[in-house]
Amino acid sequence: MSAAFVVAVVAATTLEASLQSIAWPQQPAARQDRLPATGGCGSIAAMPISCRPACAACCIAPSITSPIPGMPDGKPAGVPCIQLTDDLRCAIFTDPARPAVCGGLQAEAAMCGPDRLHALAWLTELEHATAP
Repeated sequence: MSAAFVVAVVAATTLEASLQSIAWPQQPAARQDRLPATGGCGSIAAMPISCRPACAACCIAPSITSPIPGMPDGKPAGVPCIQLTDDLRCAIFTDPARPAVCGGLQAEAAMCGPDRLHALAWLTELEHATAP
């Protein structure tokens, strides 16, 4: 286990604890509108999967440098996107103003893992590994 991964897990755990202190609305046990994912090929870990309800790790963990409506300078890593709704969905998912990077990041088993904490840690490690 790399030191970067350990740091990412600690950061994700801290972020998860902060997010748990927010009074998020309860999610239903199942949602019929799960978004299909595309992309990814090769190993089973790279197989496309559907987004996990009430996760939003990809809307929180990574930095986004392109403009987002309401965030003209993008967003820093670890900060929830302003377009993230109370039920942890993207308010501009079908809007052409949605940054291309958001559409390019597709759910896959290696990234999303078994739970939201894994997804936050994985994306945090990726953010650190690709930071300038």
